[in-house]
Amino acid sequence: MKIYITGHISPDLDAIASAVEYAEFLKQSKRYEDAEIIPVRPGDPNKETQFVFNKFGVAMPKSLDEFTIDPSDKFILVDHNEESQRHPHPKVTHEQIIEIVDHHKVNINFPTPVRINVQPVGSTSTIIYELFEIYKFKAPQDIEGLMLCGILSDTVGLKSSTTTGVDSTIAHKITQNNGWNMEELIFELFKAKSDLTGLSAEQIVNKDVKVFEFGTKKVFIGQVETVEPDKVIAQKDSIIKALADVRAKQGVAQAYLFVTDILKLNSHAICSTDDEKRVLEKAFTAVSDDHIFDVGPVISRKKDIAPAIEKALQS
Repeated sequence: MKIYITGHISPDLDAIASAVEYAEFLKQSKRYEDAEIIPVRPGDPNKETQFVFNKFGVAMPKSLDEFTIDPSDKFILVDHNEESQRHPHPKVTHEQIIEIVDHHKVNINFPTPVRINVQPVGSTSTIIYELFEIYKFKAPQDIEGLMLCGILSDTVGLKSSTTTGVDSTIAHKITQNNGWNMEELIFELFKAKSDLTGLSAEQIVNKDVKVFEFGTKKVFIGQVETVEPDKVIAQKDSIIKALADVRAKQGVAQAYLFVTDILKLNSHAICSTDDEKRVLEKAFTAVSDDHIFDVGPVISRKKDIAPAIEKALQS
């Protein structure tokens, strides 16, 4: 039997890194001694992820598309739990899922018991580091590098509203134990994350995406974290068209792109319909400038953005 560990579609750093980290934990714990543990990626790695894996000399996991999945194979989901965020081809079925390790809102309904570890922290990497400590295992230095970067990336350098004391404590502990410079690493992450060179409007819209189920509506929320937000906003017309295409192709009711300035900790939202404009006005008490909203100091999709949109839709 094979056990595949996979993050969400349109994977960010934490989604791919946590699959590798958790594979190392399971191998050390020998929880599934008779199974082959395989971390995989459900999509292409972004530039930040490529930078981090290269920096610490970790092999990039293979794409799930490269494997032939047997009905007896199992899956462990990391950094997500909702069905809309799972890899669609091959379909990851309820029956094949045996574990979930995540830090997002839970929206699941399984016919049989599943091992679930969901905690209100800033990163899945935080949860996995805690597991190594609880079981008194030692992660290799390269895996600790992935953990640290996963935490720093998901918490925007420990400045996001999702950051907890646990995230900060672990990040500083890893940094100190390995003699690394956190500020230099954060700068390198921001630089890699902000590199949009050569990306089309469609690629920017789909760069970092999650589809949420808010009641009966599916809502696409893309986010670009950058130090040069004006360069993205300047492509407004092309981005609006790309958002309209997303609605048609993915069958979602609404689609948004949030452009987050990771230096000023401020975001702009771009939408393409009047219905979406009304939702943003209600969610963030903001006024639009031709389908662009300055929504202020909201930078976390999980904690700041998605809940506000869900509340506006429900009201």
